[in-house]
Amino acid sequence: MSNFEYNKIGQYGQEVVDYIIDNNGVLKAINGKNYTIETNENSFFGKKDGFKDRVESKKFVLLQTELSLDKGKTNQFEIKSDGYPPGAKNSDGTIKDSKYETLGWKQIEKKTFSSKSISISTEQQEKITLKIFKELLSKDTQNWKSFDDMFNARDSEIAKIFPDLPLIDWYQHFELQFNTIIAKTDLPNNKFDVFEYDGESSFMDYISNLVTKEMNLYSKKDSWNPADIWLVKSSTLPGYITEFNKVAEKLKGNDNQSSYAEKPGKPVGVQAIQELNKILKRAFNNNDIVGISLKKSNLKELHYELFNLGINQNDEKLLPNVAYDKIQLNCSYNESTGTFTSKTSYVFVNDKNQDSYKLAYKSNTGQKVGNITYEFLPASNASAFLGKVPKDRLKAFLAENIPKFMVKKDNNSILLNRSIMTTRHSKDKKSFGNPFITEMAQGVILPRDWTPSVRKFYENKVSVIQQQFGKSDITGLDNYVDNLEDSYSKGGLSIKNASMIQMVEFTYQMAMLKQNTKLQTFLTKCFYFAQKRGEIYNFGPFGKLS
Repeated sequence: MSNFEYNKIGQYGQEVVDYIIDNNGVLKAINGKNYTIETNENSFFGKKDGFKDRVESKKFVLLQTELSLDKGKTNQFEIKSDGYPPGAKNSDGTIKDSKYETLGWKQIEKKTFSSKSISISTEQQEKITLKIFKELLSKDTQNWKSFDDMFNARDSEIAKIFPDLPLIDWYQHFELQFNTIIAKTDLPNNKFDVFEYDGESSFMDYISNLVTKEMNLYSKKDSWNPADIWLVKSSTLPGYITEFNKVAEKLKGNDNQSSYAEKPGKPVGVQAIQELNKILKRAFNNNDIVGISLKKSNLKELHYELFNLGINQNDEKLLPNVAYDKIQLNCSYNESTGTFTSKTSYVFVNDKNQDSYKLAYKSNTGQKVGNITYEFLPASNASAFLGKVPKDRLKAFLAENIPKFMVKKDNNSILLNRSIMTTRHSKDKKSFGNPFITEMAQGVILPRDWTPSVRKFYENKVSVIQQQFGKSDITGLDNYVDNLEDSYSKGGLSIKNASMIQMVEFTYQMAMLKQNTKLQTFLTKCFYFAQKRGEIYNFGPFGKLS
């Protein structure tokens, strides 16, 4: 048997109301028995501002709050005197099971109902949040008392974006955003007159093109600044645009500005991005240009936090190292299908507060060979989802560090057989198997065909992993190469084996880093890269609702 949670009232409420009316008050409970509830105008179901009234007026959040706070069950469905199932009463008329003196929302059997599936797109989520900011902070803002009032207002722009919002728990999320913006952001409600997330001629479009195309600093804007929406004071914007453009002009033709390569072989322009950050930081602090990153809440609380806005982020006390805990890698194999079963691997770390996080490196869902992704998730006592690690930052670190110790020959720790040369899985004709190619694991560099050289290549990688990490929390690695060969014999390089190859490759790279005392540094950087935190790492300023 399965029961409802209170956050499902919006999604299932109308169906439950219709069912109760059609079946003369009969409801099946999670104990498998049928109860008949009161539906008259004096009952919780039928009274003014009762269950039916709240549902039909779409006051789901209010109803949810009433029921969840109702410890004494005074607002639950009353059962008719003759509405109890056989055997439910004692001889004196008292109820045998005190839990069923009334019937609560969480006691209704959920499987009786089949409410429609409702999903909200990322674009709709961002548009709604942007409308909330606009309604609360624009120069001509109204004095909204609640998100309910805002959503249910005549000609509500939010309702037009997603009219089914009250039916899903995202409604609570946006209600939390409403309350958090008012209580915690300290943003003025009389300065901004432009509220946007993208589109032609938008600030998002401008700044994204500037850092990715005009200045060629990053492959994606979010690798520098993860802001999803922007609040802008239009009268001051032209001055900032002029400053940004001057920095871009200075960068052109000046390769001496680079100190690390995000894209190997190409200048990054550290000085240029620092100048951009300085300008944007001033604009943020003046409430002229405010970028905000959005994360879904836990439906209980939201926080507003500022990132990279003037604190001395070079202070190691503010950006302490994380501690490596363990690797969790499962190389289990299904011989009948030629498929590696695991789609996700983890490296666990602890921060300065002893909160535990895990860097998940995992398959990117799709129907063709692609690249794995890297994302920090909470583990055990941690609660926050930190975000995805920008792949260009990973590439930069690996390209900068691994070649420094790839020439060591001791303990068979690395591969130096430069004769291992098979065709890469790409049209660029670069060589696969060259240990001096230090690109991050990705589908394009995997071998298309299986050869003895490829086998030797992976046997050596397995050896390095086992030397550095042992076998605890690593499953199936002893047979990995044999299974990989079998998988290739049944379909070559495919989605059945590509993700596992990349997960093993990334584990190997971490083993190399561990052997050369670079693993903690690497994981610490990944930890802050995922958060886009640290002026020392040249991340841009933004606020985060999470």
